[in-house]
Amino acid sequence: MATDIEPRAGVKKLEAEPTAAYGDGYGNDKLDLQRTTTITTLDVADESLPAPASDDIGPPPDGGFTAWSCAASASFVTFCLMGFVCSFGQLQEYYLVHQLAGYSKSTVAWIGSVQATEVFIFSVIWGRIFDAHGARPLVLVGTTLSVVAVVAMGFCKEYYQIFLSHFLFGFASGMIWPTVTAVGGHWFSTRRGTAIGLIVGGSGGGGIVYPIMFKHLFLRMSFRNSLLIVAAMNAALMFPAWFFLKSRLPKRKPIALKRLARPWHDKQYAFFAIGCGFYMFNWMSPMFNAPIISRANNASPAVYDYSVAIVSAGGLFGRTLSGWMADKLGVWNVFGTTSFFTAIVLFGFYVPSPIPNGALVAGFVLYGWVSGAWLTLVSAVVAKISPVEEVGIRIGMAWSVCGPFMVAGPVICGALIQVDDNKFGYAGIFCGFTFLIASFLAVGPRMVQVIRGFIARKPDPSAA
Repeated sequence: MATDIEPRAGVKKLEAEPTAAYGDGYGNDKLDLQRTTTITTLDVADESLPAPASDDIGPPPDGGFTAWSCAASASFVTFCLMGFVCSFGQLQEYYLVHQLAGYSKSTVAWIGSVQATEVFIFSVIWGRIFDAHGARPLVLVGTTLSVVAVVAMGFCKEYYQIFLSHFLFGFASGMIWPTVTAVGGHWFSTRRGTAIGLIVGGSGGGGIVYPIMFKHLFLRMSFRNSLLIVAAMNAALMFPAWFFLKSRLPKRKPIALKRLARPWHDKQYAFFAIGCGFYMFNWMSPMFNAPIISRANNASPAVYDYSVAIVSAGGLFGRTLSGWMADKLGVWNVFGTTSFFTAIVLFGFYVPSPIPNGALVAGFVLYGWVSGAWLTLVSAVVAKISPVEEVGIRIGMAWSVCGPFMVAGPVICGALIQVDDNKFGYAGIFCGFTFLIASFLAVGPRMVQVIRGFIARKPDPSAA
Protein backbone atom coordinates (compact mmCIF):
# COMPACT_ATOMS: atom_id res chain seq x y z
CA MET A 1 0.00 0.00 0.00
CA ALA A 2 1.25 3.42 -0.79
CA THR A 3 2.40 5.46 2.15
CA ASP A 4 1.85 8.91 0.59
CA ILE A 5 -1.97 8.70 0.66
CA GLU A 6 -3.46 10.29 3.72
CA PRO A 7 -6.50 8.60 5.25
CA ARG A 8 -9.87 10.30 5.31
CA ALA A 9 -10.90 12.31 8.33
CA GLY A 10 -11.97 10.13 11.20
CA VAL A 11 -10.05 7.10 9.96
CA LYS A 12 -7.30 6.01 12.28
CA LYS A 13 -3.76 5.92 10.94
CA LEU A 14 -1.75 2.91 12.04
CA GLU A 15 1.99 2.39 11.98
CA ALA A 16 3.22 -1.16 11.40
CA GLU A 17 5.76 -2.61 13.77
CA PRO A 18 9.37 -2.82 12.57
CA THR A 19 9.99 -6.13 10.88
CA ALA A 20 12.47 -8.54 12.50
CA ALA A 21 15.66 -9.45 10.70
CA TYR A 22 14.76 -13.07 10.38
CA GLY A 23 11.29 -12.98 8.83
CA ASP A 24 7.70 -11.99 9.10
CA GLY A 25 6.29 -15.31 10.25
CA TYR A 26 5.62 -16.45 6.69
CA GLY A 27 9.22 -17.14 5.83
CA ASN A 28 9.86 -13.95 3.87
CA ASP A 29 13.17 -12.43 4.83
CA LYS A 30 13.06 -8.72 5.62
CA LEU A 31 16.33 -6.89 6.21
CA ASP A 32 15.02 -3.32 6.49
CA LEU A 33 14.45 -2.96 10.22
CA GLN A 34 13.16 0.61 10.01
CA ARG A 35 10.54 0.21 7.31
CA THR A 36 7.05 1.36 8.33
CA THR A 37 3.80 1.25 6.44
CA THR A 38 0.71 3.42 6.77
CA ILE A 39 -2.60 1.63 6.48
CA THR A 40 -6.19 2.54 7.18
CA THR A 41 -8.91 0.52 8.80
CA LEU A 42 -10.42 0.07 5.32
CA ASP A 43 -7.43 -2.10 4.42
CA VAL A 44 -8.46 -4.79 6.89
CA ALA A 45 -10.90 -6.14 4.34
CA ASP A 46 -8.00 -7.26 2.15
CA GLU A 47 -7.81 -11.08 2.10
CA SER A 48 -4.09 -11.10 2.74
CA LEU A 49 -4.56 -9.50 6.15
CA PRO A 50 -5.83 -11.15 9.35
CA ALA A 51 -9.54 -11.72 9.72
CA PRO A 52 -11.63 -9.08 11.50
CA ALA A 53 -11.88 -9.29 15.25
CA SER A 54 -15.50 -10.46 15.00
CA ASP A 55 -14.22 -13.81 13.65
CA ASP A 56 -11.67 -14.18 16.42
CA ILE A 57 -12.81 -16.90 18.81
CA GLY A 58 -9.87 -16.46 21.11
CA PRO A 59 -6.77 -18.53 21.79
CA PRO A 60 -6.90 -22.33 22.10
CA PRO A 61 -8.08 -23.49 25.54
CA ASP A 62 -4.87 -25.55 25.90
CA GLY A 63 -6.67 -28.14 28.02
CA GLY A 64 -10.03 -29.08 29.48
CA PHE A 65 -12.33 -32.04 28.86
CA THR A 66 -13.29 -31.13 25.29
CA ALA A 67 -9.71 -30.59 24.18
CA TRP A 68 -8.25 -33.70 25.81
CA SER A 69 -11.16 -35.94 24.77
CA CYS A 70 -10.60 -34.78 21.20
CA ALA A 71 -6.90 -35.68 21.47
CA ALA A 72 -7.64 -39.05 23.10
CA SER A 73 -10.22 -40.09 20.50
CA ALA A 74 -7.82 -39.03 17.75
CA SER A 75 -5.17 -41.24 19.36
CA PHE A 76 -7.49 -44.25 19.13
CA VAL A 77 -8.06 -43.52 15.46
CA THR A 78 -4.36 -43.34 14.65
CA PHE A 79 -3.86 -46.53 16.69
CA CYS A 80 -6.22 -48.40 14.36
CA LEU A 81 -5.37 -46.86 11.01
CA MET A 82 -1.61 -46.37 11.14
CA GLY A 83 -1.20 -49.55 13.19
CA PHE A 84 -2.83 -51.46 10.35
CA VAL A 85 -0.78 -49.67 7.68
CA CYS A 86 2.52 -50.25 9.51
CA SER A 87 1.74 -53.95 9.96
CA PHE A 88 1.63 -54.63 6.23
CA GLY A 89 4.94 -56.48 6.53
CA GLN A 90 3.14 -59.18 8.52
CA LEU A 91 0.30 -59.34 6.01
CA GLN A 92 2.80 -59.48 3.15
CA GLU A 93 4.44 -62.56 4.66
CA TYR A 94 1.02 -64.24 4.85
CA TYR A 95 0.05 -63.27 1.29
CA LEU A 96 3.30 -64.66 -0.14
CA VAL A 97 2.60 -68.04 1.43
CA HIS A 98 -1.15 -68.24 0.77
CA GLN A 99 -3.28 -66.12 -1.57
CA LEU A 100 -0.39 -64.63 -3.55
CA ALA A 101 2.09 -67.52 -3.41
CA GLY A 102 2.82 -67.23 -7.13
CA TYR A 103 3.78 -63.54 -7.02
CA SER A 104 7.17 -61.95 -6.40
CA LYS A 105 7.96 -59.91 -3.28
CA SER A 106 8.26 -56.69 -5.27
CA THR A 107 4.83 -57.23 -6.84
CA VAL A 108 3.20 -57.81 -3.47
CA ALA A 109 5.13 -54.87 -2.01
CA TRP A 110 3.29 -52.55 -4.39
CA ILE A 111 0.10 -53.19 -2.40
CA GLY A 112 1.58 -51.87 0.84
CA SER A 113 3.43 -49.07 -0.91
CA VAL A 114 0.30 -47.73 -2.62
CA GLN A 115 -1.73 -48.08 0.59
CA ALA A 116 0.82 -46.09 2.59
CA THR A 117 1.10 -43.48 -0.16
CA GLU A 118 -2.64 -42.84 -0.14
CA VAL A 119 -2.49 -41.89 3.54
CA PHE A 120 -0.56 -38.78 2.49
CA ILE A 121 -0.91 -38.00 -1.21
CA PHE A 122 -4.47 -36.61 -1.12
CA SER A 123 -3.91 -34.66 2.09
CA VAL A 124 -4.10 -31.30 0.30
CA ILE A 125 -7.71 -32.10 -0.64
CA TRP A 126 -8.66 -33.31 2.83
CA GLY A 127 -6.84 -30.40 4.46
CA ARG A 128 -8.85 -27.93 2.39
CA ILE A 129 -12.09 -29.67 3.39
CA PHE A 130 -10.98 -29.70 7.04
CA ASP A 131 -10.30 -25.95 7.03
CA ALA A 132 -13.70 -25.26 5.47
CA HIS A 133 -16.02 -27.80 7.13
CA GLY A 134 -14.21 -29.08 10.20
CA ALA A 135 -13.21 -32.59 11.22
CA ARG A 136 -16.53 -34.36 11.68
CA PRO A 137 -17.51 -35.18 8.06
CA LEU A 138 -14.05 -36.52 7.32
CA VAL A 139 -14.01 -38.61 10.49
CA LEU A 140 -17.46 -40.10 9.89
CA VAL A 141 -16.77 -41.10 6.29
CA GLY A 142 -13.14 -42.11 6.79
CA THR A 143 -13.67 -44.40 9.77
CA THR A 144 -16.65 -46.08 8.13
CA LEU A 145 -14.81 -46.76 4.86
CA SER A 146 -11.78 -48.12 6.71
CA VAL A 147 -13.90 -50.71 8.53
CA VAL A 148 -15.64 -51.68 5.27
CA ALA A 149 -12.22 -52.13 3.63
CA VAL A 150 -10.99 -54.51 6.34
CA VAL A 151 -14.20 -56.56 6.14
CA ALA A 152 -13.84 -56.79 2.35
CA MET A 153 -10.18 -57.77 2.75
CA GLY A 154 -11.20 -60.86 4.67
CA PHE A 155 -13.04 -62.21 1.62
CA CYS A 156 -10.31 -61.49 -0.94
CA LYS A 157 -8.54 -64.30 -2.82
CA GLU A 158 -7.14 -62.70 -5.98
CA TYR A 159 -4.39 -60.10 -6.34
CA TYR A 160 -6.70 -57.39 -7.73
CA GLN A 161 -9.19 -57.96 -4.91
CA ILE A 162 -6.51 -57.63 -2.24
CA PHE A 163 -5.06 -54.57 -3.99
CA LEU A 164 -8.45 -52.83 -4.18
CA SER A 165 -9.33 -53.52 -0.53
CA HIS A 166 -5.98 -52.13 0.63
CA PHE A 167 -6.46 -49.21 -1.77
CA LEU A 168 -9.80 -48.41 -0.11
CA PHE A 169 -8.23 -48.63 3.34
CA GLY A 170 -5.43 -46.27 2.32
CA PHE A 171 -7.95 -43.85 0.82
CA ALA A 172 -10.01 -43.85 4.03
CA SER A 173 -6.93 -43.42 6.19
CA GLY A 174 -5.86 -40.50 4.02
CA MET A 175 -9.09 -38.69 4.82
CA ILE A 176 -8.39 -38.90 8.53
CA TRP A 177 -4.60 -38.56 8.90
CA PRO A 178 -4.29 -34.82 8.05
CA THR A 179 -7.43 -34.20 10.08
CA VAL A 180 -6.20 -35.76 13.32
CA THR A 181 -2.72 -34.23 12.97
CA ALA A 182 -4.14 -30.75 12.35
CA VAL A 183 -6.90 -30.71 14.95
CA GLY A 184 -4.40 -30.52 17.80
CA GLY A 185 -3.48 -27.01 16.64
CA HIS A 186 -7.10 -25.94 17.15
CA TRP A 187 -7.23 -26.93 20.80
CA PHE A 188 -3.68 -26.48 22.08
CA SER A 189 -0.95 -23.83 21.94
CA THR A 190 1.69 -24.16 24.69
CA ARG A 191 0.81 -27.86 25.08
CA ARG A 192 0.50 -28.46 21.34
CA GLY A 193 3.54 -30.73 21.17
CA THR A 194 2.26 -32.88 24.03
CA ALA A 195 -1.19 -33.16 22.46
CA ILE A 196 0.12 -34.06 19.00
CA GLY A 197 2.49 -36.53 20.65
CA LEU A 198 -0.53 -38.21 22.26
CA ILE A 199 -2.44 -38.23 18.97
CA VAL A 200 0.35 -39.58 16.79
CA GLY A 201 1.60 -41.80 19.61
CA GLY A 202 -1.47 -43.94 19.06
CA SER A 203 -0.03 -45.04 15.74
CA GLY A 204 3.09 -46.29 17.54
CA GLY A 205 0.96 -48.39 19.87
CA GLY A 206 -0.92 -49.78 16.89
CA GLY A 207 2.35 -50.59 15.19
CA ILE A 208 3.22 -52.84 18.15
CA VAL A 209 -0.16 -54.49 18.63
CA TYR A 210 -1.25 -55.21 15.06
CA PRO A 211 1.77 -57.23 13.82
CA ILE A 212 1.70 -59.40 16.97
CA MET A 213 -2.08 -59.71 16.78
CA PHE A 214 -2.00 -60.77 13.11
CA LYS A 215 0.71 -63.34 13.80
CA HIS A 216 -1.27 -65.04 16.57
CA LEU A 217 -4.65 -64.75 14.82
CA PHE A 218 -3.32 -66.38 11.67
CA LEU A 219 -1.96 -69.29 13.74
CA ARG A 220 -5.30 -69.91 15.43
CA MET A 221 -8.01 -69.18 12.85
CA SER A 222 -8.72 -68.49 9.21
CA PHE A 223 -7.66 -65.34 7.40
CA ARG A 224 -11.30 -64.28 6.99
CA ASN A 225 -12.17 -64.61 10.67
CA SER A 226 -8.95 -62.85 11.65
CA LEU A 227 -9.77 -59.83 9.49
CA LEU A 228 -13.38 -59.73 10.75
CA ILE A 229 -12.11 -59.61 14.34
CA VAL A 230 -9.75 -56.76 13.44
CA ALA A 231 -12.59 -54.88 11.71
CA ALA A 232 -14.82 -55.21 14.78
CA MET A 233 -12.03 -54.02 17.07
CA ASN A 234 -11.33 -51.02 14.82
CA ALA A 235 -15.01 -50.07 14.76
CA ALA A 236 -15.23 -50.16 18.56
CA LEU A 237 -12.06 -48.13 19.11
CA MET A 238 -12.87 -45.48 16.50
CA PHE A 239 -16.52 -45.03 17.46
CA PRO A 240 -15.82 -42.39 20.19
CA ALA A 241 -14.24 -40.18 17.53
CA TRP A 242 -17.70 -39.70 16.01
CA PHE A 243 -18.62 -37.65 19.08
CA PHE A 244 -15.40 -36.20 20.49
CA LEU A 245 -13.09 -35.58 17.52
CA LYS A 246 -14.05 -32.14 16.29
CA SER A 247 -12.44 -28.88 15.25
CA ARG A 248 -12.77 -25.59 17.16
CA LEU A 249 -12.77 -22.93 14.45
CA PRO A 250 -16.11 -21.96 12.83
CA LYS A 251 -17.03 -23.19 9.36
CA ARG A 252 -16.12 -20.91 6.47
CA LYS A 253 -15.85 -20.92 2.71
CA PRO A 254 -13.11 -23.17 1.29
CA ILE A 255 -9.83 -21.44 0.57
CA ALA A 256 -9.73 -20.32 -3.05
CA LEU A 257 -7.61 -22.63 -5.18
CA LYS A 258 -5.45 -19.72 -6.30
CA ARG A 259 -4.48 -19.15 -2.66
CA LEU A 260 -2.96 -22.62 -2.47
CA ALA A 261 0.10 -21.12 -4.13
CA ARG A 262 0.64 -18.55 -1.37
CA PRO A 263 2.33 -20.87 1.16
CA TRP A 264 4.89 -21.85 -1.47
CA HIS A 265 6.13 -18.26 -1.53
CA ASP A 266 7.14 -18.83 2.07
CA LYS A 267 10.68 -20.12 1.66
CA GLN A 268 10.76 -21.78 5.04
CA TYR A 269 7.56 -23.72 4.42
CA ALA A 270 8.51 -24.66 0.85
CA PHE A 271 11.89 -26.11 1.84
CA PHE A 272 10.32 -27.82 4.83
CA ALA A 273 7.62 -29.53 2.72
CA ILE A 274 10.14 -30.75 0.12
CA GLY A 275 12.39 -31.99 2.91
CA CYS A 276 9.47 -33.96 4.32
CA GLY A 277 9.01 -35.58 0.92
CA PHE A 278 12.62 -36.77 0.87
CA TYR A 279 12.32 -38.09 4.43
CA MET A 280 9.16 -40.05 3.67
CA PHE A 281 10.87 -41.45 0.57
CA ASN A 282 12.23 -44.24 2.77
CA TRP A 283 10.39 -43.76 6.05
CA MET A 284 8.61 -47.10 5.61
CA SER A 285 11.53 -49.07 4.15
CA PRO A 286 13.46 -49.95 7.35
CA MET A 287 10.20 -51.02 9.00
CA PHE A 288 8.80 -53.05 6.08
CA ASN A 289 12.16 -54.79 5.63
CA ALA A 290 12.89 -55.46 9.30
CA PRO A 291 12.24 -59.23 8.89
CA ILE A 292 14.59 -59.32 5.88
CA ILE A 293 17.29 -57.49 7.85
CA SER A 294 16.84 -59.96 10.73
CA ARG A 295 17.12 -62.97 8.45
CA ALA A 296 20.20 -61.60 6.67
CA ASN A 297 21.96 -61.20 10.04
CA ASN A 298 20.93 -64.66 11.34
CA ALA A 299 18.90 -63.14 14.14
CA SER A 300 17.18 -65.30 16.72
CA PRO A 301 13.62 -66.47 15.94
CA ALA A 302 12.21 -64.06 18.53
CA VAL A 303 13.89 -61.05 16.92
CA TYR A 304 12.80 -62.18 13.46
CA ASP A 305 9.18 -62.81 14.46
CA TYR A 306 8.79 -59.51 16.32
CA SER A 307 11.14 -57.27 14.32
CA VAL A 308 8.35 -55.02 13.04
CA ALA A 309 6.86 -54.78 16.53
CA ILE A 310 10.28 -53.85 17.96
CA VAL A 311 10.58 -50.96 15.51
CA SER A 312 7.06 -49.87 16.41
CA ALA A 313 7.85 -50.08 20.13
CA GLY A 314 10.63 -47.56 19.64
CA GLY A 315 8.21 -45.48 17.60
CA LEU A 316 5.68 -45.47 20.43
CA PHE A 317 8.13 -43.85 22.83
CA GLY A 318 9.44 -41.49 20.17
CA ARG A 319 6.00 -40.29 19.15
CA THR A 320 4.72 -39.95 22.70
CA LEU A 321 7.73 -38.26 24.30
CA SER A 322 8.79 -36.05 21.40
CA GLY A 323 5.83 -33.73 21.85
CA TRP A 324 6.60 -33.21 25.53
CA MET A 325 10.29 -32.68 24.71
CA ALA A 326 9.35 -30.16 22.01
CA ASP A 327 7.28 -28.17 24.52
CA LYS A 328 10.24 -28.10 26.91
CA LEU A 329 13.22 -27.76 24.55
CA GLY A 330 11.67 -26.14 21.47
CA VAL A 331 10.01 -27.81 18.51
CA TRP A 332 12.75 -26.86 16.04
CA ASN A 333 15.50 -28.14 18.32
CA VAL A 334 13.91 -31.56 18.78
CA PHE A 335 12.77 -31.86 15.16
CA GLY A 336 16.20 -31.02 13.74
CA THR A 337 17.96 -33.42 16.11
CA THR A 338 15.71 -36.37 15.26
CA SER A 339 15.92 -35.60 11.55
CA PHE A 340 19.71 -35.75 11.37
CA PHE A 341 19.95 -38.61 13.86
CA THR A 342 17.81 -40.81 11.60
CA ALA A 343 20.59 -40.83 8.99
CA ILE A 344 23.16 -41.65 11.69
CA VAL A 345 21.09 -44.64 12.86
CA LEU A 346 20.83 -45.99 9.30
CA PHE A 347 24.56 -45.73 8.64
CA GLY A 348 25.47 -47.11 12.07
CA PHE A 349 23.03 -50.00 12.51
CA TYR A 350 21.55 -50.93 9.14
CA VAL A 351 24.51 -50.84 6.74
CA PRO A 352 27.17 -52.95 8.55
CA SER A 353 26.94 -56.73 8.27
CA PRO A 354 26.83 -59.01 10.15
CA ILE A 355 25.14 -57.34 13.12
CA PRO A 356 24.77 -59.18 16.47
CA ASN A 357 21.34 -59.61 18.00
CA GLY A 358 21.77 -56.90 20.62
CA ALA A 359 22.91 -54.27 18.13
CA LEU A 360 20.14 -55.28 15.73
CA VAL A 361 17.46 -54.76 18.38
CA ALA A 362 19.06 -51.46 19.40
CA GLY A 363 19.03 -50.32 15.78
CA PHE A 364 15.36 -51.23 15.40
CA VAL A 365 14.40 -49.38 18.59
CA LEU A 366 16.47 -46.29 17.74
CA TYR A 367 15.07 -46.07 14.23
CA GLY A 368 11.53 -46.40 15.56
CA TRP A 369 12.25 -43.72 18.16
CA VAL A 370 13.71 -41.04 15.85
CA SER A 371 11.42 -41.71 12.89
CA GLY A 372 8.37 -41.72 15.14
CA ALA A 373 9.43 -38.48 16.79
CA TRP A 374 10.02 -36.90 13.39
CA LEU A 375 6.56 -37.93 12.16
CA THR A 376 4.93 -36.46 15.25
CA LEU A 377 6.65 -33.09 15.01
CA VAL A 378 5.89 -32.37 11.35
CA SER A 379 2.46 -31.02 12.26
CA ALA A 380 3.84 -29.07 15.22
CA VAL A 381 6.44 -27.38 13.01
CA VAL A 382 3.88 -26.48 10.33
CA ALA A 383 1.53 -25.09 12.99
CA LYS A 384 4.39 -22.98 14.38
CA ILE A 385 5.32 -21.35 11.04
CA SER A 386 1.77 -20.96 9.68
CA PRO A 387 -1.20 -18.66 10.32
CA VAL A 388 -3.82 -20.59 12.27
CA GLU A 389 -6.44 -20.36 9.50
CA GLU A 390 -4.06 -22.12 7.09
CA VAL A 391 -2.75 -24.86 9.38
CA GLY A 392 -4.98 -27.56 7.90
CA ILE A 393 -4.25 -26.78 4.27
CA ARG A 394 -0.51 -26.38 4.88
CA ILE A 395 -0.27 -29.69 6.73
CA GLY A 396 -2.29 -31.27 3.94
CA MET A 397 0.02 -29.91 1.24
CA ALA A 398 3.12 -31.04 3.15
CA TRP A 399 1.77 -34.58 3.44
CA SER A 400 0.68 -34.55 -0.22
CA VAL A 401 4.26 -33.80 -1.24
CA CYS A 402 5.29 -36.96 0.63
CA GLY A 403 2.92 -39.22 -1.32
CA PRO A 404 4.76 -39.56 -4.66
CA PHE A 405 8.06 -40.11 -2.84
CA MET A 406 6.59 -42.95 -0.78
CA VAL A 407 5.54 -44.94 -3.84
CA ALA A 408 9.09 -45.29 -5.14
CA GLY A 409 11.15 -45.66 -1.96
CA PRO A 410 10.21 -49.19 -0.83
CA VAL A 411 10.29 -50.47 -4.42
CA ILE A 412 13.82 -49.11 -4.99
CA CYS A 413 14.92 -50.62 -1.68
CA GLY A 414 13.45 -53.96 -2.73
CA ALA A 415 15.50 -53.89 -5.93
CA LEU A 416 18.67 -52.97 -4.01
CA ILE A 417 18.07 -55.84 -1.57
CA GLN A 418 17.88 -58.30 -4.46
CA VAL A 419 21.09 -56.92 -5.98
CA ASP A 420 22.80 -57.19 -2.57
CA ASP A 421 21.93 -60.91 -2.21
CA ASN A 422 18.97 -60.28 0.13
CA LYS A 423 20.96 -57.98 2.42
CA PHE A 424 20.05 -54.43 3.42
CA GLY A 425 23.50 -52.85 2.99
CA TYR A 426 22.94 -51.05 -0.33
CA ALA A 427 19.39 -50.15 0.66
CA GLY A 428 20.65 -48.83 4.01
CA ILE A 429 23.12 -46.50 2.29
CA PHE A 430 20.35 -45.30 -0.02
CA CYS A 431 18.00 -44.66 2.93
CA GLY A 432 20.69 -42.91 4.95
CA PHE A 433 21.51 -40.44 2.19
CA THR A 434 17.85 -39.62 1.54
CA PHE A 435 17.38 -38.89 5.26
CA LEU A 436 20.47 -36.69 5.23
CA ILE A 437 19.23 -34.69 2.21
CA ALA A 438 15.81 -34.39 3.83
CA SER A 439 17.32 -33.00 7.02
CA PHE A 440 19.26 -30.23 5.25
CA LEU A 441 16.21 -29.25 3.18
CA ALA A 442 13.73 -29.18 6.07
CA VAL A 443 15.95 -27.58 8.70
CA GLY A 444 18.27 -25.51 6.48
CA PRO A 445 16.18 -22.30 6.29
CA ARG A 446 15.69 -22.35 10.05
CA MET A 447 19.43 -22.73 10.56
CA VAL A 448 20.00 -19.73 8.27
CA GLN A 449 17.57 -17.67 10.34
CA VAL A 450 19.32 -18.58 13.58
CA ILE A 451 22.75 -17.78 12.13
CA ARG A 452 21.52 -14.42 10.82
CA GLY A 453 20.07 -13.58 14.21
CA PHE A 454 23.32 -14.54 15.91
CA ILE A 455 25.40 -12.44 13.52
CA ALA A 456 23.09 -9.48 13.94
CA ARG A 457 23.22 -10.09 17.71
CA LYS A 458 19.48 -9.67 17.91
CA PRO A 459 17.12 -11.92 19.90
CA ASP A 460 15.20 -14.30 17.67
CA PRO A 461 11.41 -13.80 18.35
CA SER A 462 10.58 -16.89 16.29
CA ALA A 463 12.89 -19.12 18.33
CA ALA A 464 11.45 -22.44 19.33
